[in-house]
Order: sequence, then structure tokens, then C-alpha cells
Amino acid sequence: MTAAAAGENPRFREAADLLDGGIPEGAYAAAVLLVARGDEVLFERSAGYARAASLFDIASLTKPLTAALFFVLSQEGHLSPDGFAAEVLPFTSPDARTRGIRFAHLLSHTSGLPAWLPLYEKLAAAETAEGRQLSGTAEGHDRILAEVLSLPLSRDPGSDWEYSDLGYMLLGRAIEVAGFRSLDRLLAEKVTGPLGMRETRYVPLSAISECETGQVIPTGWSEVRQREKAGETDDENAAAMGGVSGHAGLFSTAGDLFLFAREIVRARRGEGRVLSRPSAMGMTTRVPRPPGCPRTLGFDTPTRPIPSPKGDSTGKPPCSQAGVLAPADAVGHLGYTGCSMWIDPGRETSVILLTNRVVFGSDNRKLSALRPLIHDAVWKAGG
Repeated sequence: MTAAAAGENPRFREAADLLDGGIPEGAYAAAVLLVARGDEVLFERSAGYARAASLFDIASLTKPLTAALFFVLSQEGHLSPDGFAAEVLPFTSPDARTRGIRFAHLLSHTSGLPAWLPLYEKLAAAETAEGRQLSGTAEGHDRILAEVLSLPLSRDPGSDWEYSDLGYMLLGRAIEVAGFRSLDRLLAEKVTGPLGMRETRYVPLSAISECETGQVIPTGWSEVRQREKAGETDDENAAAMGGVSGHAGLFSTAGDLFLFAREIVRARRGEGRVLSRPSAMGMTTRVPRPPGCPRTLGFDTPTRPIPSPKGDSTGKPPCSQAGVLAPADAVGHLGYTGCSMWIDPGRETSVILLTNRVVFGSDNRKLSALRPLIHDAVWKAGG
């Protein structure tokens, strides 16, 4: 690794100082920032007890990888963004509008499904009633998905947008049905494996040795599970599903996520390893309907902050978490645990910021004010 890649590039001094300052401020206890252009890492720095190779629970950054896997299966002829989800998934909802949900609606959060529900609580109640463990089992996984498939919609598909974990839960199941294998196996076979993302995986403690567990960054105490979370997904619904879902559950490193971002950039040029140019363009272009929707088929775009259903409001300042200076055509995503990824397609720049803000409690909002400043420092430096 060059000196610049190791974090010595003076152009990024402001970003480095802001990243370091997040530790004493209590925004997070561990963080890694990586900036790249094209195939070159321009800057990489860790803070707190993180190291460059640290493995973070990336929470909803799982969603763009799920979307990429969907598009790989689409390229193989198994699924289509224009296809109806009911042709693959057994909806039991009494709401007939669910039959009008297309996969493009699930990908862009325009399906009309509710944003989020504490489905793990229903599973816990069933455990008490039946006197046996369901959370974390295959049956528990299936029960939660069955619950989502039975829900009525909040609005007509395609009429409005609302960020929905539930939509990506269904997307993950549809991928499994179409691919005839579990989501974790398909992702490794068709996306992370071919891209060389060797550290990216679900339930990492099942695959690493005891001496490597220090590589995994903890995310704090779970009141539901009554234990510290390290190497198991922070998301309670994903945990109840056994740690493998389309909406959350993945662990990764900044270096691995750079490889994924680089694939998006390359594929837009028609040089992707797993994604075609049309797939990459679909993932990085805002959907035309409904008007004003900031989503693409897998990513978000810079916009004014909107509170999440779990209370993860971006708060002040009133700008995108990508920063005031973020390019208008940038795409990216946030993760509830404190992780983010932004890609500037025009300059082929990738910015990966991984933190564990939730280690100080899910109501810790300090990152929301700091993160746009870090991104703006990167954009100013020519990232």
C-alpha cells in the first residue's frame, strides 16, 4: 500500500482530523474511512480501536449488494425488474394490491409495503406460546417472511416511496427461490466471490478462527438478546431470521466495499466482472416514478434528510449525509450501525465510511452531524 493509501495524503488532512475527532466526541468508538478513484485507493485511515482490516456490521449497506445479486440473476434470465413479485413469492395478504408489486418497486422502496415492523417480537411471543426456540432458526426465518407476505400495503405500488426493510426481506427470499440456494451462498457465488471480497459474509463468527475475532467490531448491548453484539447482526429482525436477510446482516471491510464500488464504476463503462452496463445504469439512475423519488434500483441519492422508522433521524445539519458538496448524480447508502458508501459516477470516486455509532446506544445521533462534514472534506480535497 502506498503512503497515500495508508492515510498520509495531505489533501485529506481535514477529513482525517474530523474522523479522529469523532472518537473523543463519542460519535463512534471505531471507524475506517477509505477514498478511491477508479482503481486507486487515494486515502485510507482508521480511528479508535479499528484497523484497516476491521470487520464491521454494515447493516443496510447489505441492500445494494442484494440489489446487485438480483441484477446478476436478472442477467441470467431468472428474474426481471419488471416482473411481478407475486409470480415468485406466495403472497397471502388480503390486500389485492400486493399482486401489483413489481421487483423494481421492491428495489426502489416504492412497493407500498410498511417501512419496518418489530417482527422479532411476534416470533418471541410464539416461542413463549409454543415453548420452543424459533429465533435464529430456519423456521423462524420462514415465519417472519410469511408475516411480511401477509401484510396489507400502506399505498398503491409505485404511487409513492417509503424506505422499507420489509421490501428487501422479500427481495432476498425471491432471490433464493429463483436461484435455488440460500441468499448467503448465492451472494458468495455470484457477487462477493468473483469480486474478490474475501472478508464479506453473513454471520462471520461461523467462518473465522478464535484468534481472528478481534477483527470484528462490536455494536453494543442488545436488550432483546441480553448480551453484547460482536459478530452477530445488530438488526433484531435479521438476527431472528438467523442473521441472513436481504435487508441487513452482512459484515464487511472498507477494502471489500471499495471492490464493490469499483465494480459499479467499471460496469457503468461496460467493464464489470459480474454486472452488465444496463444493470449498473439501473442501479445508479433515479427511478422516473413516482416523481421526486430519490431512489435508484438499489441505492439512495443525495437529498434532504428524512427520519427512518427506527428513529435514525439524520437531524442537523439539514442536508444529505453525503454532504452539501456531494455531486448531484452521486449514489450511495447508509447503514443503521453507522456505515455508509457513496459513489460519484462522473469522477469514478468512492467514499467508504464505516463506524460503530450504535456501540453507545441506538439513540446516539452524533454521527449525523459529523458525517456530512467528513464527506464535504473529501469532496473538497478532490475525492
